[in-house]
Amino acid sequence: MVKTKPAKKKTATADGDCIIPPALPKGELHKLLFRHSETEAQEIKDYVKWQAHGEEKVLHLEKVASERIFGRQHDVWDVHTDKERWWVVTGPTNLYSQTLMPSLDYTLSFHIGLMARVAAHRGPEGSEAEQEFLRVTNRKMVQASEAFDQADEAEEFQAVGMRCRECLLALVQELTDGSDLAEGGDLPKAADFVAWVDRIANVLAPGGSAEYVRGYLKATAERAWRLVSWLTHANNATRHDADLALGATSHVINNYASWVLRKKVAAPERCGRCKSYRITVDWRPDLGPTGIYVSRCEACGAERLPVARRRRNKSIPAPQTNGQ
Repeated sequence: MVKTKPAKKKTATADGDCIIPPALPKGELHKLLFRHSETEAQEIKDYVKWQAHGEEKVLHLEKVASERIFGRQHDVWDVHTDKERWWVVTGPTNLYSQTLMPSLDYTLSFHIGLMARVAAHRGPEGSEAEQEFLRVTNRKMVQASEAFDQADEAEEFQAVGMRCRECLLALVQELTDGSDLAEGGDLPKAADFVAWVDRIANVLAPGGSAEYVRGYLKATAERAWRLVSWLTHANNATRHDADLALGATSHVINNYASWVLRKKVAAPERCGRCKSYRITVDWRPDLGPTGIYVSRCEACGAERLPVARRRRNKSIPAPQTNGQ
C-alpha cells in the first residue's frame, strides 16, 4: 500500500485568496445592531439573569421574530450567555434552551400551547399591582371561577352567581376602605353595591367632560350586579348564564381596579420624558420595608417617584357633586 502525505493547508495571502475573518466578540455585537430597543433588551437581560440565579452572564441578545396570535404579541429573542444559548419568548415571558429546542418556529408553537394550558388554570387576573391591591376580591374571583369549572346543574350555576355577588361587594369594600368615601353620615348600606359604585364613579370620572366615561363605569357595574343577583335565584340557570355573569364580574373588577390604582399612585396621563401615553402601574415588593407602587412608562422605562404603600387607601378624595 502506497502511503500518501496529507495535503498541506494553503495559507491565505493578500494576492487574491479568500480570507475568512475571525468571529466578532459576542459582547460587541450589540453595537452593530440597526434596530435595537435598549429598554426591551434590558428587561430580557434581567429576566435571564433572574432565571439563571445570577450564574450566567448575557453576552449578546437580539430580537429575531415577532408574531401576534389571538390578539397577543409574542417576541422571540436569541440570547447568548457565557454558558448557554436561549430562546426567550414573551407574552408571557419564558425561556427555552436552544440545545434542547433548536427550532425557533417549534419553540414558539410550544410556548403558545404551554401558555394556553397555564391560562386555563384559574388564577388572579390583572397586573401584579392590581392583584396586590385587591387581594380579597381576587381570591373570591378565583373561587367563583373554580366553582364554574366544576358546575353541572342549575343549583351549582346559582352558586356561581352568589360567589360573583360576593366578589362585587368585596370590590367596593377594598376600593373605599380608609378613603373619604367611607366616611360621613349618608353612607349607603354595606350591601348596596349600586349606590357605592355610583359614589366611586363620581370621583374617578368627575366633570362634564367625563360624562360618558362615568356613565359607562356606572352602567356596566349596575348591569353586572343585576345579572349576578338574578342568577343567584334563577332555578333554570344554565352554563351560559353563569359564564356571562362570571365575565361581567371580571370586567367590572378590571375597570375599577385599574382606575382606582392610577388614582392611588397619582399616575400621570403622559410620560414627562418621552410624552408617551403608555403609562402603567407596577407593584415593587423589593422596594421599601413593605413594598410600594410606582408608575412607569412602557415606552422609555422612566419611573415616577414611588408612592409609599398604604394598606388603607387614603388617595381617593371625597365625591364631588357639582356637575354630576
